[in-house]
Amino acid sequence: MNYIEELSIKRRANVTNVYILETSDPRRIAQLTETLKERAEELFAADKQYDILLLDLQLGEFVNVRTGFRPKLDPMQPIHRQVYQYLSTKPGIIIAKYVYEAKHAQMLSDVMAAASHDTAVYDNKSTLIVFASSAELFNATLRRLAHTITIPASTPEERRAILEAQAKKLEEGYKQMYGVEVKIHTDGDLIQASAGLDLHQVETAALESFFKARDFKVETFTEYKAKLLREMGLTYIVPTRGFESVGGYGYVKDYIAKRVVKPLRNPELAQRYGLGIPKGILLYGPPGTGKSWLCRALAKEIGLPMVSLSPADLLRGIVGETEARIRQITRLLEDLAPCVVFIDEFDQLTLSRETTMITDSGVSRRMVNMLLEWLGSEHRRSFVVGATNFVEHIDRAFLRPGRLDEVIPVLPPDHEARLEIFRVHTEVVRKVPVKDVDFNALANATYMWTGAEIEKLVTEAAALAMDEDAEAVEQRHFEAAMEAMEVNVQEREQRLQDMVEQLKRLENVNRRFLNEALKFWASKERSDRVTQLLKSLR
Repeated sequence: MNYIEELSIKRRANVTNVYILETSDPRRIAQLTETLKERAEELFAADKQYDILLLDLQLGEFVNVRTGFRPKLDPMQPIHRQVYQYLSTKPGIIIAKYVYEAKHAQMLSDVMAAASHDTAVYDNKSTLIVFASSAELFNATLRRLAHTITIPASTPEERRAILEAQAKKLEEGYKQMYGVEVKIHTDGDLIQASAGLDLHQVETAALESFFKARDFKVETFTEYKAKLLREMGLTYIVPTRGFESVGGYGYVKDYIAKRVVKPLRNPELAQRYGLGIPKGILLYGPPGTGKSWLCRALAKEIGLPMVSLSPADLLRGIVGETEARIRQITRLLEDLAPCVVFIDEFDQLTLSRETTMITDSGVSRRMVNMLLEWLGSEHRRSFVVGATNFVEHIDRAFLRPGRLDEVIPVLPPDHEARLEIFRVHTEVVRKVPVKDVDFNALANATYMWTGAEIEKLVTEAAALAMDEDAEAVEQRHFEAAMEAMEVNVQEREQRLQDMVEQLKRLENVNRRFLNEALKFWASKERSDRVTQLLKSLR
């Protein structure tokens, strides 16, 4: 059901006389007015004398959509009084555009409240429709009296129609003006690349792309989405490296490939076995074990763009702003979907409601409840990947199936993983000229080191070689760099024990996979301490 059909049904059912259409897309106003010009009688069960007036709040004037006539406004009376008088005496629709500031909302609030359930207005079959960038501009009482319809940014069908119409217009215009034939592509990649953009933005991006490249290019639409997210304080990432860039962790990559990537790439196959589409996972492990890197690689393997979300993106200082921010962001994420949403420091956003402080005015509890509602929605299309070092701090409601499918352990890198991490950071991520380096010995010496620490070791060794103007980075540079870094192995082993204990307490952990991951990790490790450590983990 599109928003115009919903508006028609709600109005004919007499839900209210006042409707808030939540959108920032100016094309939606033109879309509604054009539809009403043709179908007002059908949609609102009205007669031929049904007027359609457009109220421009910025210019302070009415325009009759059907005739173009501009009824005079009485400068001696407030606008809201004149709007009510019209609604209660003449059958018709008043479309108010465009509420994007509190002062505009204040201008209309009185008439919206007065007209919302007024019998005279309903008997006249009159309706007040208010286009607003956010329903939050109106107080909670008024939102209950009116009915809010949130208009999606765009649907695939709408984007396809716009792109095809623009392509045809540009091709014909170019041939007529310059006598040159151009062929503009409007394939499925463009439909997906433009997801999350509203109708106006899709049209603008298409025109800009054509003027740059004489074609519609995915890159231009991606730039528009990145700009849109930057304006919201978010980061849009197009992953460039897959699992090949993740050093080691074969057990994790294999498990995720089977349980996440395969069903997401082949939803029909998942349905054949009665499986739903995965909703999300939580990566749990010590700091520096490459959880963020693994998430980016996962997005590349799935073939989806990624949006990075952190606690700072949601939390605001003024009461009410955090809740509004969450609504805006989750709505935007669903408009962009399908995409991967990476939430770093997942525990900071999902703190147990039992531990929230009384000094935060209840904002933490409300934030948790709103995130639970979003993550648990059956209509959510974004795939969420969380990363945390402290799973014990997370509200258990987030770890139930339906919100996040599974908690996946990310153990410290084993011997073979460390070897691979050295390779990745000297050959894949960056090109480091090495000579006579015994990486096997370095892997032995870095037992219980994290991937981040090994990366730091590589860059430090390279910096030492550069300081000497050496032709290549040698073993001695790595050994010297290692002397500058200190790792408490005993403390790391204790941390691993604590991590496994936490995992065993969680319902949403595949115990079989946990045991296999521990065995795999131990089998690849060459330290004498591992056998005893593995016994303590069972």
